[in-house]
Amino acid sequence: IPFGKLPILEVDGVIIHQSLAMARYLARESGLAGQTPVEQALADAIVDTIDDFMTLFPWAEKNQDVRKKAFDDILTNKAPELLKDLDTFLGDKQWLVGNSVTWADFYWDVCSTTLLSCKPDLADKYPRLLALRERVEALPAIAAWIQKRPKTIM
Repeated sequence: IPFGKLPILEVDGVIIHQSLAMARYLARESGLAGQTPVEQALADAIVDTIDDFMTLFPWAEKNQDVRKKAFDDILTNKAPELLKDLDTFLGDKQWLVGNSVTWADFYWDVCSTTLLSCKPDLADKYPRLLALRERVEALPAIAAWIQKRPKTIM
């Protein structure tokens, strides 16, 4: 296992590590990376922007008081800026990038699900972002997975 960490993805005997590298590979292979090189770069940029935000959270913090205070601070003081920027970027488009769903839309859905589990009203001021979640979750394969996936806290 490269670098001694999971997850990994094995493709034709080659082990790929790092979650976002695996996701980018799978997005390209499945046609979800974007239709042009510019769309691919924009999708990557949106994913990296959201990921930069998600890494602010002290996910591994054991002290629950410290963890709660940090989460509250991030959700109250930093999340509105991210949501405003994402909402502006989305504008009146159906998808974040291009004319079809990309992995950036999927990444928004996954991360926003986590964020909304922490603060359910977080995106109430951004109905376009909530509508994007609904579009992603209404895709037949995604809707089927949501119905059968294991139920977890986050």
